[in-house]
Amino acid sequence: MIRRQPPKGLAVIEMAIILPILILLTLAAGEFGRAFIQYSRLSHRVQSAARFVAENALQGTTGVALLTATVHTQARNLVVYGTPSTGTTPAVPGLSPDDVVVTVTPDGVISVSIDYAYEPVIGEVFPAFGFGEDIETAAISMKPKSVMRAL
Repeated sequence: MIRRQPPKGLAVIEMAIILPILILLTLAAGEFGRAFIQYSRLSHRVQSAARFVAENALQGTTGVALLTATVHTQARNLVVYGTPSTGTTPAVPGLSPDDVVVTVTPDGVISVSIDYAYEPVIGEVFPAFGFGEDIETAAISMKPKSVMRAL
């Protein structure tokens, strides 16, 4: 009886075929998680800033909501740095106080929003894998917004 030997090196060939696909899927899952965390962080900061403005927008007993320059600056800093004063490290890379829009209407509706261009970590790697230069990874935009009434 003749015994057949299994082909040698087949596992290496299978691994060479499957490994790039597994690495790409792992990187995509990690990038999705990173984007979700950044959006969650931005959304929480926008809600905190809207709450801050809602507490400080009513001036005196007139019942008219006003956005002073100090409250406006503090709200923008609260979104970007997490404190009403100017900080050094933004919540997410590339975020600046200029990206934050704070508006207050006279009837007391407060709106705080951000337009943040998400920058993926693996965005620069795509052309190296042969996907071409035409992939616009900077086109991903996060726009958390919070609307409240002045207290």
